[in-house]
Amino acid sequence: MDLTDLATEYGQFYTPAFRVVVSGRDLTRDDLVAVSQVEADLVLGGTGNFSFTIVNSFHDDRHSFLTGAGDPLFGILTFGAQVDIYMGYGDLQASDPSTATIRGMITEVTTGFAEGGAPEVIVSGHDSGFPLTVGKNTGSWQQKTDSDVVDQIATNSNLDSIVVSTQETRAQIEQNQESDFEFLQKLATRNSFQVYVRNKTLYFGPPDNQRDGILTLNWGESLLSFKPQINVAAQVAAVEVRGWDVQNNQAIIGRANAGDEDMRTPNETSAGQYMLQFLSRAPTLILRQPVFTQAEADSRAKGALNELAQKFVTGEGECIGLPELLPDTNITLGQLGAPFSRTYYVEKTNHKVDGSGYRTRFSIKATTI
Repeated sequence: MDLTDLATEYGQFYTPAFRVVVSGRDLTRDDLVAVSQVEADLVLGGTGNFSFTIVNSFHDDRHSFLTGAGDPLFGILTFGAQVDIYMGYGDLQASDPSTATIRGMITEVTTGFAEGGAPEVIVSGHDSGFPLTVGKNTGSWQQKTDSDVVDQIATNSNLDSIVVSTQETRAQIEQNQESDFEFLQKLATRNSFQVYVRNKTLYFGPPDNQRDGILTLNWGESLLSFKPQINVAAQVAAVEVRGWDVQNNQAIIGRANAGDEDMRTPNETSAGQYMLQFLSRAPTLILRQPVFTQAEADSRAKGALNELAQKFVTGEGECIGLPELLPDTNITLGQLGAPFSRTYYVEKTNHKVDGSGYRTRFSIKATTI
């Protein structure tokens, strides 16, 4: 996507805007509540969260927090209330929930009564994946694929789902005193998948890391800052997962080697491959895990190699506010020189609109350089 086209669509980014909709009502338009800032954190492998700040709602004469229409503010801001937050530019008339920056529920309300100051109200919450993080559950599934189990958990949690099928039927899948999200993350890791909730849809599938960048941001223009790090110190050239086949009374050894990493860019080199160039012995991570088939051992070895490899190239940046910049997308950064001008995978974003405008911060990673 060309940033010039977005600039035309968003009025040259001159008028940042937001909407906060609580239980179907627009706080500023319907209830005349003054909101000074909104913020949303979106992340892979975890739940997103949001916050917004309300000002000028405390009425000294009535000693109460009220809306602009005179109604009790906390009659609207109830725990568990559905919140849809939209960020962008212009009038933001559209109310399609699928275009919301984040959808979630209220879980926290904070204020403070300081001497000589008017109290603000800070409302915080989590995205629609929050129920998956509550409590510890135990479950058992026989002769199911991992994707079958994920589909069932999504259904039980009243979430829509986009689940990529996993091929292996497993004799036994155990959830042992884990939250549903912890369990889903474990299933994702062993399949080299990502898991996250966006709006009210649970995603479980391979990272969308092979596409071109959705946007190109150049330093000194739309890219305001960027701080990358390349580190081989904690990397390995191979991973072995060792288990035991009880039925056949023999060892099971799964192995993944440098060069097998996902998220690879053609003609680039991974950390493990660099280490093979300057070390006399290939550093290997050996894991002993309860695996039952060769395919499961190989899958877990590759998952462990990927988890390490994704810490090879990391970084954080900040740019003008861009609603399109979301986790599980790719972004191209330019005018940084070699080897930093390239396409990166986005794993976390922070969107914030306040009196200073609209900014987006993001975290990236890559397995090759």
